[in-house]
Amino acid sequence: MSRLKKALLGILAGCMICGSAVFADGTAAVMETCTGDSQISVYIKGMEPDTENMDVSVGTLAADSFRMQKISELELPMRTLVLVDNSLSISESERDSVSELLQNLISDRMQNEEIAVGVFGEDISMLADYTADYAPLKQAIDGITYEDQDTYIIDVLYHLIAEQYADSAEDVYRRIILISDGVDNQSLGYTKDELHELIRKTPVPIYAVGCADNASEDELEEMFALSRMTSADYFLIGETDSLLNINNALNQDRDIVKLTVTPAQEMMDGSRKAVRITPFEGSPVTVEAVMPHNVQAQDTSAEDAQEDSQEKEDLEAEEDEDAAAAEEAEDAGDDNAEAAEETGQQGGNTLFFVIFFCVIGAIVIVLVIGIILIIKSRKGKKPSFETLDDTLMDQLNQSIQSGSGKTEIIGAFAPPSDDGNTVMIWNQQVTYQVVLTDVNSPARTFSVPLSQSIVIGRTKEVCDIALDFDKSVSGRHCEITVRDGRFYLRDLQSSNGTYVNDSKVLTESEIFSGNILRLGRAEMRFEVR
Repeated sequence: MSRLKKALLGILAGCMICGSAVFADGTAAVMETCTGDSQISVYIKGMEPDTENMDVSVGTLAADSFRMQKISELELPMRTLVLVDNSLSISESERDSVSELLQNLISDRMQNEEIAVGVFGEDISMLADYTADYAPLKQAIDGITYEDQDTYIIDVLYHLIAEQYADSAEDVYRRIILISDGVDNQSLGYTKDELHELIRKTPVPIYAVGCADNASEDELEEMFALSRMTSADYFLIGETDSLLNINNALNQDRDIVKLTVTPAQEMMDGSRKAVRITPFEGSPVTVEAVMPHNVQAQDTSAEDAQEDSQEKEDLEAEEDEDAAAAEEAEDAGDDNAEAAEETGQQGGNTLFFVIFFCVIGAIVIVLVIGIILIIKSRKGKKPSFETLDDTLMDQLNQSIQSGSGKTEIIGAFAPPSDDGNTVMIWNQQVTYQVVLTDVNSPARTFSVPLSQSIVIGRTKEVCDIALDFDKSVSGRHCEITVRDGRFYLRDLQSSNGTYVNDSKVLTESEIFSGNILRLGRAEMRFEVR
């Protein structure tokens, strides 16, 4: 055994001994929380379900009510997601240990406990969805194969927690068992800090099982840090942690207690507030949880309902009297209103015809003046090339292009050509030719005209340049625009980010010919011709 592995095993053994002592002393840890319509569920490890000797408060007020029970007494005690790193960096001997560990896990599962099994590299591939049946789980474990692939632990966990745990209101204890050597290839879209922030907002226990044969101490430490953040244990496959000891440690979750709390009405505002559990003996436990939305008050009493009904009848009677009086007044004034309406209608018609003829007359006058000016301009003297001022001369010198015996001037008058014709082109829009070349495969070159903007991505139907050879490129990944001869790059909320010379594009950034653009894993050289 290598010196590194011996050191890791020794450190981990000490941590596990200390961890067991902590719970033996009565220190509890919150593993997960869940917010329902009117209640909060808190899953606590290391605490006895003794409601008579305990106080619970939410925010600044005592909870209206609470109850406790072990999850082993629930109809659906827990859901366990097993994620196995099936890259070739897991050694042959460790693969056998992983298989044996998982076999012990499903054989010793709780009644009605649901387990799912998946493997991961760049993405997660599920081999068995959540089930309490042994047969499909055994088939999934036997079907694990190891492949030559990169592993992206940060991205895989970020997508998993954000999509399946963050917005889930399902009230069940959930945990993740992560089996890997800790080696994380370069992230495709998320950083370690972003994953840690997500875990703080959405805590879910991550039990890390490390394979140390081909891993470094730093890589395993990064993976074990995820377990410490979520109050979960972590293990190292080897002589210190036998497979049976790992299974026994995982089975301690059967003693987790579910605390169901009903906050005071004033606390139900949808914000995050502190839930404090204070046993009469032992240390208090505090956790932040999202509050339920305010529950509407119950129906009023029969007496209140009767009073409301009487008030409503009185109000309706008053409204009826007012309506009758208004109707009499309306009948009395109908004749006068009809006469006034008739007179107003006649006056309105007269005013309409006056305005109509005035508008028509104004349009005719404008057209006549325009025709006269056009005729006069055509009869006037053409501007001479020699009389143009110095500024216009500079523009002409930059704009004149030779070709087939004629002269064309862009944005100004041009001198007569040999055939007596003068050519004028006004407000011609400049078009550039953008060329993207794959740095790693120069044969992949894309060239498109750019007058305002182009979109780059993987989907041909919505992109001007389609990089459909790389799955890390999003459907609509980024956009290049041109303004006043300067070029700008904007990321279109891609999954794996857009980079210019290894700098991530967070806002619109100016780019120059020769820059290297990285879209996911695709590296493209940007040129303007």
